Amino acid sequence: MDDPGVFFDGQSNRRRTVELRFSGGIDILEDGVTVASWPYGDVRRIDAPGDAMRLCCVTASPLARLELRDPVAWREVERRCSALTGPGGAQPISVLRIAAWSVAAAVAIVGMIWFGVPVVADELAEVLPTRWERPLGQAVDQQVRVLFPGTPCTKPEGQAALTKLVATLQSAAHLPIAPDPVVLHSPIPNAFALPGGRIYILSALIARARSPDELAGVLAHEFGHISHRDGVRRLIRDGGSAFLVGLLLGDITGAGAALFTARSLLSAAYSRDIEAGADAFAVTVMHRLGRPTAPLGALLLRLAGPGEEQFSVLRDHPLTPDRARRLEEDNTIATGPPLLDAAEWQALRTVCE
Repeated sequence: MDDPGVFFDGQSNRRRTVELRFSGGIDILEDGVTVASWPYGDVRRIDAPGDAMRLCCVTASPLARLELRDPVAWREVERRCSALTGPGGAQPISVLRIAAWSVAAAVAIVGMIWFGVPVVADELAEVLPTRWERPLGQAVDQQVRVLFPGTPCTKPEGQAALTKLVATLQSAAHLPIAPDPVVLHSPIPNAFALPGGRIYILSALIARARSPDELAGVLAHEFGHISHRDGVRRLIRDGGSAFLVGLLLGDITGAGAALFTARSLLSAAYSRDIEAGADAFAVTVMHRLGRPTAPLGALLLRLAGPGEEQFSVLRDHPLTPDRARRLEEDNTIATGPPLLDAAEWQALRTVCE
């Protein structure tokens, strides 16, 4: 052999430089001493680089390998070993098999995203520390300001009235993290809650509300999403693996938060069960304050008019007949004091002026 072979006995990682002798089989010699003998009929060819022939033996150690780079030795092996491509050796590459495994892998990945991530989201939302939610809300604030470029409404009298309304609702809601309301100039009648208690109220929603009870019903509904941590669940689901990896690395305000804003804040609707849960929370809060729930249904029905749903609160909180009916059935006669007096309500309605 012009080029000595390399032999691994399968018992250790020792690399042996060997020569071959062809007799009743392939004798593998190291320094003239036979270290292995492979019967011709048991030798199989396995995958190797283009400049090498790699062999194994079905009756030797499963990890034993013989590698040859001498073309003369190759030809001798091919001439004597008639079963080089038999069972136990290299199998022909099947394009169909590769395609099938690729499809199976893709299905597994999609299945994990579709079914696995929601399960993980539900579990993580239950154990994620509450103190982590506030940075999430702060992180997406800049994204919200890009989506809604209107300036914040800061008229003192209106802010005072809103603070009073939110504090009254919180006295009945008992959220573990204090709600943080912000009013933004916008022609879109909407409100939405972020993780951490941040609640955005768009000025058009205040303009369309006809009473403090209508606006309070919407805010109490958003309180329900905060209490149930629905925003955190949706963040994890939509952020998927990017958010989970960031969470493991301690980055809870990076790409996942931006993804939550872009995909979930405006475009993804909550499920009917989640909406029903937030409605039930709102009903409980309003009843504790001795206020009716019918005004919330009235406002939503009014916003459900032609051309409204595309941009209104109904886009991410779709109103169904069952939902409207339940709000009406849960209505009660007002027994508690008004949430705001006439002057406070007028100040709140003009908070953006």
